[in-house]
Amino acid sequence: MAYKFNDPLVVAVTGGIGSGQTTVSSFFKKWKCKVINADIKAKEIINKDKKLQHLLKQTFGKEIFDKHSSLNTARLAELAFKDEINTQKLNQLVHPRMVAGLVEEMEQARFSGRYQIIIIDAALIYEISIEKLFDAVIVVSAPVPLRAERVFKRDGMSRKQFKLRQEKQIPLEEKVKWADFVIENDDTLETLEKRARTVYNKMVSMQRDQEKRKQIIKI
Repeated sequence: MAYKFNDPLVVAVTGGIGSGQTTVSSFFKKWKCKVINADIKAKEIINKDKKLQHLLKQTFGKEIFDKHSSLNTARLAELAFKDEINTQKLNQLVHPRMVAGLVEEMEQARFSGRYQIIIIDAALIYEISIEKLFDAVIVVSAPVPLRAERVFKRDGMSRKQFKLRQEKQIPLEEKVKWADFVIENDDTLETLEKRARTVYNKMVSMQRDQEKRKQIIKI
């Protein structure tokens, strides 16, 4: 019979554009954590919610969806991040629904008892003030030139687009100050995995201590 985790640790993994938070989250997934990706969750919600689709079309135009009503994320991002007003409009429409979706999946994972650690992979933890939902926050950090280079190669993003996205986020150095754990992503992938493993081991210890305290209180 599989062990049931009664009090899993719920942790946010965040950073800045190109810092590598999703790569770090993929390591945690490999080590049997439940990982919930905020971008994927937002896209799922948009593709399912007809009312939200209608509101997005009214705000950004019909071309953000293809003929099968699937979201063209690149086009939506291009329109939404070109100025502050459009960014705010997107955030007001999507973020409340996304957070509700994240919390729902997080609670399902919690009550399943299958996971020792539940990870939320989300860039905007501090920007939308949801850090209090978590037992800990991990910030993945990297120098701006390195982050820019990664994004240019990965997404084909221009320097202007990178700058616009970066400006919409709280500076990474501020997030580092607030974090419970910081993972520097300024070396090889192997080094990043070792650093992530060190943090993972600490989270396992935190979860065990948390579960023991809860058992003592029950007694």
